[in-house]
Amino acid sequence: MLYILAILTALLLSAFQYLYKRKALWLFIWRFLTYLVILLLLINPKWTKKKQIKTKPQLYVLADNTMSIKLQNDDQRMRDFVKQLQQSKLSDKFKLHFFKFDQKLSNFDSLDFSGKQTAIGNSLAELKFLHQTDQKAPVILLTDGQNNTGTDYVYGSRLPKSLKVFPVVYGDTVTYSDLRIDLVNTNPYAYKDNYFPVEIFVSADIGQAVNASLKIIEKGKILFRKTLDLSPNRNSAHISTKLKAGSEGLHRYQVLVSGLQNEKKTLNNRYYFNVEVLKNAQKILLLSDIVHPDIGAIKRSLKKYPYIKLDIKKNTDNFVLTDYQSVILYQPTTTFSSTFTQLKKTHKAWWLITGKHTDWTFLNGQNLFFTKQFTRSFENYFPVKNTGFGLFKLPDLNLEKMPPLQDFYGQVKLLPATEIAYHSKINNVVTKQPLLVFNTQPKQVALFGENIWQWAMQAGVNQQQNEFNQLVYQIIQYLSINKDYERLQLQYQKQIYQAMPVVITAKFLDKNLESDTLVKPELLLYKAHKVERIPMTLKNDFFQAQINNLPAGSYRFTIQNKVGDLKKNGSFNILAYSIEKQNLQANVKGLKQLAQQSDGKVYFSGQAKQLLNDLLVSKDFHSRMHYKTSETPLIDYRYLLFLLVLLLSTEWLIKKLRGEL
Repeated sequence: MLYILAILTALLLSAFQYLYKRKALWLFIWRFLTYLVILLLLINPKWTKKKQIKTKPQLYVLADNTMSIKLQNDDQRMRDFVKQLQQSKLSDKFKLHFFKFDQKLSNFDSLDFSGKQTAIGNSLAELKFLHQTDQKAPVILLTDGQNNTGTDYVYGSRLPKSLKVFPVVYGDTVTYSDLRIDLVNTNPYAYKDNYFPVEIFVSADIGQAVNASLKIIEKGKILFRKTLDLSPNRNSAHISTKLKAGSEGLHRYQVLVSGLQNEKKTLNNRYYFNVEVLKNAQKILLLSDIVHPDIGAIKRSLKKYPYIKLDIKKNTDNFVLTDYQSVILYQPTTTFSSTFTQLKKTHKAWWLITGKHTDWTFLNGQNLFFTKQFTRSFENYFPVKNTGFGLFKLPDLNLEKMPPLQDFYGQVKLLPATEIAYHSKINNVVTKQPLLVFNTQPKQVALFGENIWQWAMQAGVNQQQNEFNQLVYQIIQYLSINKDYERLQLQYQKQIYQAMPVVITAKFLDKNLESDTLVKPELLLYKAHKVERIPMTLKNDFFQAQINNLPAGSYRFTIQNKVGDLKKNGSFNILAYSIEKQNLQANVKGLKQLAQQSDGKVYFSGQAKQLLNDLLVSKDFHSRMHYKTSETPLIDYRYLLFLLVLLLSTEWLIKKLRGEL
């Protein structure tokens, strides 16, 4: 409507000036056009334009710039392939981006293959942030696949679905089969004629199914044999068995795994471990001047262990105290006076049980690790497990259903070097008073209450008879160990190449020389006058810590139990040696997994033309077409201003020629 009004206004004004009083047709035309241009500029209409834009898919080329490529004499071949990519017709279909990488991704200028570490996973993670679009794009990865630092590129990169990886494999692509023993886990101590557990972890790099043979050998005699069925999809095995401890002393065992033909690495097919066999035959003396069902309960529990011989005697009987490893003192009275004198002279370990027949006045005068302020009344004491008990792992008895033990009422005072296993509970009130307590120096045990035969009966009702027997056995076992054995065992390599992970394994044993998984260990690593605290992870019945990316040098460390006194020091050296030189074989398996996860395909260095052709004809990568709309005001057209000046100048010239000026 404005445009029609503008035309009419321009016609009327021009006609009034040049047609109304005089006839000047040319001047009318020029003035009409002048008015029209001025009015259009005042209205300033906008012109809409649509422009078609074509977006090519991205193509990323990542070239491995590390030493391993050059050491495998593939450096020039990779340079030639990169040049071929730059000069190919791929640029007609894709927008090309070239990068190189070692420990990180960087812009491509040239390849010198000087990188000392390869971080394929980290480089792909950086590429993920560069590709901020859902348009599908191929990634040409030129590498040997040896990732020796950073995240794992198969399981750690997590590329978006829009990126498809096409690895081009360089290096030695021949797959060498390898069968190896990764770890053997066992207790360093065992008791004669007992069976001790052995755990073996085996893994393999194989291209086809094999039947491997695993043996445990001692002095040429095969103690255990097993056939392992391994395949590319099931390439690891966990073997558990038990071996019988033979004669006393140190025994050296060999684990051997075999079954591959023409295997290059054979050193990792053997593993040696030592077990010290301890004397197990034990003679235990139980002294009691009374007849009580508790004695029968103890006898029945220890009867489960054929290497333990229990003699039950009175103080008036003839016996030689030195013939026994430990003594059970049941409800001592003054008749035990000479026995206590001999125990102090011979430093024998003992287990003392009190009750309603005990002479506490006599016991308080024996200078033991406990005393009791007692009354003449009796009390029922229910057991409550002490969760902070650290000498060994107590059996999982259902203590809530256990009947109470009976003893004189009173307060027990303990010397400092004691560990309480069970507290006592009176009328549903948990006290801090001990019920079962262990003295550590010297080894002595006290149970403040009689009627444990009722515990044995209730354990049978609860189907926990083995747990009760184990409790009695653990007390005897604690008393029988009269030597300070090494209770913290470390396993680690003392010389490690730079950039390889440092793995330190620690096995803790309790006071009964059994695996202790309740400890809270930590590793203290000393470096450059600083201490780094590294947590340790529980795996089965041992603890493990892994330290990565340490520079070359010598290191000291300490492993300690944060809630106990166990501590052990160690040291190792990091050798200044490039990890790139250690493995000069292409990781074809890893690159195939990466390609499969991203829906790509693996190519080898001699298949350059095939890769280029496949990308050019692939229908997975499309250009995107979209339109860009723009609005331009009429006043932005400068030629209209030029036209206005031209019209006014022409009108002036016509008037000049007509003599009107």
